Amino acid sequence: MSFKVSVPASGHEFTIEDNETILEAALRQGVSLPYGCRNGICGKCSGEVISGKTLYDTGALKEAAKKEHEAGKTLFCQACASSDLEIKVREIVKSGDLEIKTLPCRVEKIQLLTNDVMMLKLKLPETERLQFMAGQYLEFLLKDGKRRAFSIANAPHDDECIELHIRHVPDGQFGDFVFDGLKEKALMRIEGPFGSYFLRDDSDRPIILMGGGTGFAPLKGMLEHAFHIKSDRQIHLFCGARAKRDLYMDAMVKAWLQQHSNLKYTAALSEPLADDNW
Repeated sequence: MSFKVSVPASGHEFTIEDNETILEAALRQGVSLPYGCRNGICGKCSGEVISGKTLYDTGALKEAAKKEHEAGKTLFCQACASSDLEIKVREIVKSGDLEIKTLPCRVEKIQLLTNDVMMLKLKLPETERLQFMAGQYLEFLLKDGKRRAFSIANAPHDDECIELHIRHVPDGQFGDFVFDGLKEKALMRIEGPFGSYFLRDDSDRPIILMGGGTGFAPLKGMLEHAFHIKSDRQIHLFCGARAKRDLYMDAMVKAWLQQHSNLKYTAALSEPLADDNW
């Protein structure tokens, strides 16, 4: 059985299904509520239930979250609905509303996508999640005090790991390290999210996404977010590369075309090889 959740302050409404938390339901439908861990530990997702009833195991809450509960707040990352609800909560409406965090992470997976593009998946501590908007970026904090910025390639709802696409640039020290020295399970430090380049949910205008090389990374996150919230806006994706072999994840995009009628895709090559038949 589903229920309706309304946020009077913003006028937002969304539905919540059986055994779905309020936070999960909101994010699934493009309503950005704050959170920090999604595990009932930090308490940053708390808000007030103005009317209606919720159900969750308050005994499983950790110290910070338990303090929020004892102060009369509801933990929306844990609470399910047992009736229609009206809630009061601080919504995330612009990038400045997000908390910028400095976090340790572990390299969960390293995968070569092309001869010069590597995918990294970073795992955060169990007590932390990085809340971001589709298209934003993070920075690695290196031991020499330098920083390296990379766009986040996954969508905000799929935040168990953070996905990055890193191109091996000639004479690039960090790229050399990623391709030749970095191993799975390695520990690193990141800070973010940053950037005002993200998909705006409060518009019904068509979307044009254009990127070259690993500029596809933030576009991938935006597309996955748009698909997740079931946006019906017309989307045209343009991807540029040198040769056909450099159009990484091209098969995935072509599969999306079969699944989403509102998506169009144009690939452009600047230096096609003879056997590319371009």
